[in-house]
Amino acid sequence: MTDQHSGNPSSTFVPDYVPAPGSSLTGKRAIITGAASGIGEAVARIFAAHQAKVVLVDKDTERLKQVTASIEQAGGTVRAVEADVTEEEAVVRFFAETVEEWGGVDLLVNSAGRDSLAPPVTEVTLEEWHKTIGPNLTAVFLCCREAFRVMERQESGGRVINMGSSSARLASGPGHSPYRASKHGMMGFSKNILLEGRDKNIGVTVVNPSHVKTPMTEIIDTGLYDGDLPAYTDGWLDEKELREGIHASCIDVANVAEVTLYVATRTPDVTIPQIALYPTHKAHRYGMEV
Repeated sequence: MTDQHSGNPSSTFVPDYVPAPGSSLTGKRAIITGAASGIGEAVARIFAAHQAKVVLVDKDTERLKQVTASIEQAGGTVRAVEADVTEEEAVVRFFAETVEEWGGVDLLVNSAGRDSLAPPVTEVTLEEWHKTIGPNLTAVFLCCREAFRVMERQESGGRVINMGSSSARLASGPGHSPYRASKHGMMGFSKNILLEGRDKNIGVTVVNPSHVKTPMTEIIDTGLYDGDLPAYTDGWLDEKELREGIHASCIDVANVAEVTLYVATRTPDVTIPQIALYPTHKAHRYGMEV
């Protein structure tokens, strides 16, 4: 599960995550959406720590300011962009501004998104459907399109990393259909643009993290999602999660950041189509299927 903004959790960002410094992304220019919290923030931190110039995109103004200041204080080179990635004009604008200021874009990480722990389909509203498909699929299309338009003009090409979920590959219980549809759609779209980027040095990878400690999973323990909507969890939780709580049973976000860094540092002759990671206690449900 990934997030661009999420309710009112107690931990508004991940200040405890301080990635080890390195230089593997020196000279690289990255755009990361959903960069003010959760997975997006952790990826922004590790990219900046490895000397990439990073554009942080999010629509949560205050949290974006916090994260930007924190990374800058650690010596990172970042630029904050407040934007809704479902709006075409906004996406076109921040790509154009990045090219104008830094000369190109080498890496795109689509981490913005919305969870939908919606009830079974008979109770799903059209509003819930649109609120989920927009950031989880339409925004991915818009950002990938603009990234391709820039990267295909670069001899070095570039790399696109889309944050998926176990829900990009399977349905692990009833409910949540808008979320699973959005992630399945993102997977299909990513498969297509992987082929389109093959002869242009543009790599495409889907990282499928599941059950990660972020503000988005923290709020589920209150029985809610996306602020104040009731979370449908019937048949979804296992014994450990019922006993200890969902957030406590999740894997640390640093795992996802480090996997993403690994993908980002591969040379163009290497394709990593998918990587999945989840808590070991979920193996009985996910196995090798995600």
